[in-house]
Amino acid sequence: MIKAILFDLDGTLLDTESLSDKALLMALGSSLPSNISEVPWEFKQKILGLRGAEWTPMAREWAVEHWGVVNPPSPYVNVIFLGSKAELWKNWEDSLNSMCEQVEACKGANELVAALSKKDLPMAIATSSRHEGVKKKRKRHENIFQFMKTVVAGDDPAVKNGKPAPDIYLEAARRLNVDPKDCLVFEDALSGVRAGKAAGCFVVAIPDSRFSEDQRAVFVEEADMVVDDLTHFDGTQFGIDLDMAPTQSAAKK
Repeated sequence: MIKAILFDLDGTLLDTESLSDKALLMALGSSLPSNISEVPWEFKQKILGLRGAEWTPMAREWAVEHWGVVNPPSPYVNVIFLGSKAELWKNWEDSLNSMCEQVEACKGANELVAALSKKDLPMAIATSSRHEGVKKKRKRHENIFQFMKTVVAGDDPAVKNGKPAPDIYLEAARRLNVDPKDCLVFEDALSGVRAGKAAGCFVVAIPDSRFSEDQRAVFVEEADMVVDDLTHFDGTQFGIDLDMAPTQSAAKK
């Protein structure tokens, strides 16, 4: 029986992915050739759900090999905890934070969180984003955050290893005083799905629509439920008396 809900943030509750792509291009600054205007899905799918310490070296390598970037910002400059002073990561984070007030909620996020809040199920956010970034992202979305008992960020000292390691979900469950096996995780990234399952949780996956059928099949194999978006969630399978489809139909009338 599910006793708590754990949400990923970026791409699950908040639609930050397009802004994240824009921030990466901005972070490369003058080193980026003028003909590069978007982050290809071929690369984007590889870094979904990862912390900056993991994806910035990958981004730098991609920029050099595929975009012809010369002397890109280093992913590791004056490395402290998790490379928090990494130049590329800091540039990206500063650029993203400057756009945070533009972030919209993912389809069905507001409605699902509100509906779950009435089911006496404590909720938490477990995100690879750092604490300072989360603070900025929540400004326009207090209607979501108000229902969260706790928020575990990627730079929390208790999170030694990023997704797909289970650390962040184990910590979120611990703070809610709920056994991970009694928690339901919502995730958009495969690394996050694997983190949730490694923690012993049930997992609902909301994969990006750009994944191929073969890639989507991996989500189907590894998650307990796969939905196109949060408006398609039916909690019956998990013992939760909630079907979002009728809720959405009523909202349209």
